[in-house]
Amino acid sequence: MKITTYFNALCAFMLLATTTAVSAKTTLKVGYLPILDHLTLLVSHVQDNKNFQQVDIKPKLFKSWGAMTGALKAEVIDAAFILSPLAMDTFNKGSNIRAILLAHRDGSAITIKKGANIHSAADLKGKKVAIPYRISTHTALLNQYLSNDGLSLKDIKTRIIAPPDMIKAMHIGVIDAFIVAEPFGTKAQNQGLGEIMKLTKDIVPNHVECIVVVREEVLQQSPAAVEEWVASLIRAGQFIDQDKLENGSKAVAQMTAKKYWPYNKKDIISGLQNPSDRISFSDLKPDKADFQTIVDISIDSNILDKVDLNRFIEPRFYQKAVTAESAN
Repeated sequence: MKITTYFNALCAFMLLATTTAVSAKTTLKVGYLPILDHLTLLVSHVQDNKNFQQVDIKPKLFKSWGAMTGALKAEVIDAAFILSPLAMDTFNKGSNIRAILLAHRDGSAITIKKGANIHSAADLKGKKVAIPYRISTHTALLNQYLSNDGLSLKDIKTRIIAPPDMIKAMHIGVIDAFIVAEPFGTKAQNQGLGEIMKLTKDIVPNHVECIVVVREEVLQQSPAAVEEWVASLIRAGQFIDQDKLENGSKAVAQMTAKKYWPYNKKDIISGLQNPSDRISFSDLKPDKADFQTIVDISIDSNILDKVDLNRFIEPRFYQKAVTAESAN
């Protein structure tokens, strides 16, 4: 009887220990949009999520920036891959989020309707141009591009259109051009509908666009989980860039096509190539000077107020990941 009782107690203890170990993982619900800017989230999820010791990532797809920002404010999601000006505006308005990492650098393009006789910033005067959100890097970059020819956003007719709807809007004649992340410019070009006129990397080289933000409560309560995730995102970024250069983005396309978004492998490969440096994922350091550049052009575009970057940026998770990697 004593042996049976002891055995039952031991089994119960082992079951409790196993359950506790499993439940010790921090679940993070992470918002993203169907744009190639957010590839590190998806590649990290494929490569590492099953093997994480501290964290379990649950990617959640949104179709518009407004919907995802609302979910972030309502704490329906714990983290997000989000436009840097939009994140900073959300922070300014009292949301307890912090920027822990870049999602990528560069990556968007100005695409014009084929046959529209638009060849320069000056030719955009009076034209209808779609932007994905008013408070966006795209708005600021578009204003910067227009300023090269003495124009501003006041000289064009901006239309806010969710990224997945831009090609249709161009097809039916609602807009003459759009500025957005890939793969939409490439898709419009492949369909013979549009032509990529200007890559944003050629407007402000190496610019910050989307960033990774996490609710401050999560950072305080589960730092080890966030550290593990950030290290994985950095590795994923390096893998994506290596795959672009050495394998024509075929591995990344194979990993993500039809699984996390409706794109086929051709869409993904086209959006990352031609040229392969149109978007970069290797340098994800949340550097204050780079953020300040975006703040400055966003203020010039009247879409953002000053931001306390010392409070908004939380670089310690990036620093820990880099330090740990160099030690290995």
